[in-house]
Amino acid sequence: MIKAGQKKNIFCLEGLWEEDLRKPTTVQPMLELLFKCYGVKYIYRDCATKEEFMFYIDEWTKKRYEKYPILYLGFHGEEEKIQLAGWEELTLEEIANRLKEYCNNRIIIFASCSTLDTDNKTLKRFLETTGALAICGYRSDVDWLKSTAFELLLMEAMQNNEFSGRGIGAITDRFEYLKKQFKDLEFQYLTIKDL
Repeated sequence: MIKAGQKKNIFCLEGLWEEDLRKPTTVQPMLELLFKCYGVKYIYRDCATKEEFMFYIDEWTKKRYEKYPILYLGFHGEEEKIQLAGWEELTLEEIANRLKEYCNNRIIIFASCSTLDTDNKTLKRFLETTGALAICGYRSDVDWLKSTAFELLLMEAMQNNEFSGRGIGAITDRFEYLKKQFKDLEFQYLTIKDL
């Protein structure tokens, strides 16, 4: 468990946003800002294939990365899926099965359009399978810049609370506050308290 006041570092996997590789769209400057302003460390890797994604997910579950409890997944998405290069897809179920029981006291952020546009039963199954403290993301297509600004505030808000069953109440209070400020993003979350 990472306590209140301890840094909740970020493990970020990011897909390709543009087919034209000359366009440098990335969330990495936002992660750098969190590091420079708050000392939040991050590990950043880009993923173009399922194999790369699964390799890095497996790495994240290792003990050496336990101080990186926020898994930040920046990809294109659609209902219950993230999209990799060439429109290769991974479902929530595939991701949950890969992370099975490795996510105790960890939070997973799907920074992708519409990935959480599904019923609560599916999200509960994801939480139960992974053991994650919370899952969050969007129910609709979102503006890239606005959603990135929201995610910056979201990850900053997570820094002040314990990552545990006890601390999740305070974290969800912050989620609710931010959700009201960015209503058009249709931000969705589910926590272990909802099981």
